[in-house]
Amino acid sequence: MNSSDDPAIITPNTSSEPGEISPEPITPIITPTPEPTPVRSNITDWDPYAVLPAWEPPINHTSINRDQSNQNTRQILNTSYSGSVGLAGFAVGKELNITSGPFSITYTVHPNVTSPRDVWVKITIFDPWQQVIAEGGYNRGFPNQETQEMTIYRTGRHYMSIEGEFARVDYTVKTTDIGPVITPTSAPAPEDMGPEGEGPY
Repeated sequence: MNSSDDPAIITPNTSSEPGEISPEPITPIITPTPEPTPVRSNITDWDPYAVLPAWEPPINHTSINRDQSNQNTRQILNTSYSGSVGLAGFAVGKELNITSGPFSITYTVHPNVTSPRDVWVKITIFDPWQQVIAEGGYNRGFPNQETQEMTIYRTGRHYMSIEGEFARVDYTVKTTDIGPVITPTSAPAPEDMGPEGEGPY
């Protein structure tokens, strides 16, 4: 008796007849590697009256050197942080962790007394060793323009102190971080406008 007569023995069917479905080869699923999220600059509170802890510099000392990578090209700076502070003789501070220089600080002084000679503001930028690397202000040896800007061509950790009297200061920190996407609003169609462009009926 051969094996084809025994029902307990099953021989594989190797014939390729029409209509027969052969298994498809298994293709591995390749998951694309996500793009790395860029490290953004961040601004946090800092007490300018507190003693800073000892800070170990990195080996390449990038936090104390000027950022030379973009010196020959004009950099577009985007708003990373905005704040407002009322000054009454005491200082407030911010810690600036800048991932890529340069960065700028634009500030506007709003006197709150009738005599602007009494108003003064001083903004100081320190490096991690509390060495002054930039200063700006209003009155007391600084210009009396109410809106001014400071640009610092450095990367790394910095500290900003704002002090003064009889004023409120609005300030904006701009960095080379990618700014938020702003969707422009479409202008109204001419048929939606009223007489002489005054608006819809």
